[in-house]
Amino acid sequence: MSGGLVSVVMPAFEEEAFIAEALRSVLAQTYRPVELIVVDDGSGDRTAEIAAAHEARVLRRPHRGAAAACNAGLTLARGDYWTIFDADDVMAPERLSRQVAHLEQHPELGIVLGLTEAFVSPGEPRPPHYNLDWDDGPFPACTGTVLARRAVLDLVGPFDETRELCYDLDWLARAKDAGVCAGQVDHVALRYRIHRANATSDARAVNLAMLKVLRESLHRRGALRAHD
Repeated sequence: MSGGLVSVVMPAFEEEAFIAEALRSVLAQTYRPVELIVVDDGSGDRTAEIAAAHEARVLRRPHRGAAAACNAGLTLARGDYWTIFDADDVMAPERLSRQVAHLEQHPELGIVLGLTEAFVSPGEPRPPHYNLDWDDGPFPACTGTVLARRAVLDLVGPFDETRELCYDLDWLARAKDAGVCAGQVDHVALRYRIHRANATSDARAVNLAMLKVLRESLHRRGALRAHD
């Protein structure tokens, strides 16, 4: 399938163990055209070198965190559509084809999500933060499956670089509060790798960050109702 350009922005910090598989999964997409932008966030390992060996544009910058890396990549992005894709995950081969088709069939939508399948690298033990509910099969509503129109980014603005966690959830909440409609394709879009170094491994910190996002969203909605 071919259509509008899709920009895949991949923030990466110390991901030499996984990034090659992530890159291959993007480059193997059945959809074209795709531009792949890797933002090396000050890694001290071979992350940038591995990325440069693939068909990707690589931006090296000092370490400033994942949200800042996402914003830096999106500044370079030229696509009609865009997604943020973590360097330790795997993209299902027909993800972009299905998601772009869904947005083209539903012009009222600004965002589309898909299903997520969690996995542990073969031969590796399950880390302590592994959720047994993931054994029940693919699950919805993961921010890593978001594909959005460029116009939505222009409306909502960049990721909040002050957030270490849930910056993607905050962006999605801001989009929803701005009236952006989201849809979903009922196919696996993302294979989410579970390992000890996951940014979401600290459940308490993640829950607190999610609570902050929820409170701020409720405050925005209340302010909008008061204004109306």
